[in-house]
Amino acid sequence: MARTRAELSVCGTAVRENDPDRFFCTLFARQEEREALFALYTFNHELARVAESVSEPMLGQIRLQWWRESLDGIEAGTPRRHDTVDALAETWSQGFDRNLLESMVDAREADLSSDPPETLDQLIAYGRNTSGALMFQAASLIDQNAARHEEVCRDAGVAVALSGLLRSTVALGSNGRTVFPLEMLSKLRLDPRDILKGEHNDRVSRLTEEIAACALDHASRARRLGRKLAKPMVPALLPLAFATRDLATLRGNGYNPFDAALTRNSGGRQLAVLGRMLLGRF
Repeated sequence: MARTRAELSVCGTAVRENDPDRFFCTLFARQEEREALFALYTFNHELARVAESVSEPMLGQIRLQWWRESLDGIEAGTPRRHDTVDALAETWSQGFDRNLLESMVDAREADLSSDPPETLDQLIAYGRNTSGALMFQAASLIDQNAARHEEVCRDAGVAVALSGLLRSTVALGSNGRTVFPLEMLSKLRLDPRDILKGEHNDRVSRLTEEIAACALDHASRARRLGRKLAKPMVPALLPLAFATRDLATLRGNGYNPFDAALTRNSGGRQLAVLGRMLLGRF
C-alpha cells in the first residue's frame, strides 16, 4: 500500500526520533527530495552509533566493513535486506556518491578509539569528513551541480561537528571519551581525565571557548562563501543554524560544556532556524 503524504517512511520516522534537528531541516526540502535525505541521515546515524553499540574496537571495525559491503551490494543491484540499505537503494539514482559515502564510513573509525585527537587540525579534519561530507552529499541530492559548493558544505560541517561535540561533552564522557585535543589540553595544564570528571573551571571554559571560536570561524566562512546559494539547497545546510544557536547558548553560560541546558531541544531553537529558512539563509 502506498503511503499518504502525511505518513512517514521507516527512515523518516528514524530521523525524527534520532536526529530531530535534521528532520526539521528536511521538512523544508522539496517533497521529491525528502526520502533520499531521510535515507542519507539514517545511514549517518547508523555510522555514528557504531562506537557506542559495540564492546570493543574490532567489533566496530566489523560493523563498519558491513556498511562498506552494503554499499557494494547497492551498486551491484543486490542490496542487503535492511531498512536503511533498502532506502538507499531505492533513492540511489537521485545523486548518491559511493566514494563520498564510503569516506563517511572511513571517518567513523576515529570513533572507535578512546584517545582524543592530538591537535585541533585533526578535530577539524574529523568534522570535514563526517558532518562536512554529510552536508555535501545532502546538497548533491538536491542539486546535481553542488560540487561548486563543496567548500561551503565542508566548512559548515566543521561548525556543526564541533558544536555537536561540545554539546555532547557529558554524553561522550559517560562512555569514557572526550574529543578535546591533547595539544590544547596540555597548553592549559589539563588532562583528558579532567574533562571526564565533568568538573567545570576557568581552564575548561577557555578550552571550550577556543573550540567554539573555531566552529564560528568555519560557520562565518561557510555563510560568506554560500551567500548566493540557491534557496532549494538551503535545507541541506540548515543544520548550521542549529549549531550557531547552540554556540550562542554556550557563550551565554560562560562556556560550560557540562551545562544541561545545552542538550535541551527548546522551541526557541526551531524558531530561530525557521527564521533563517524563511529568509533563504542557513
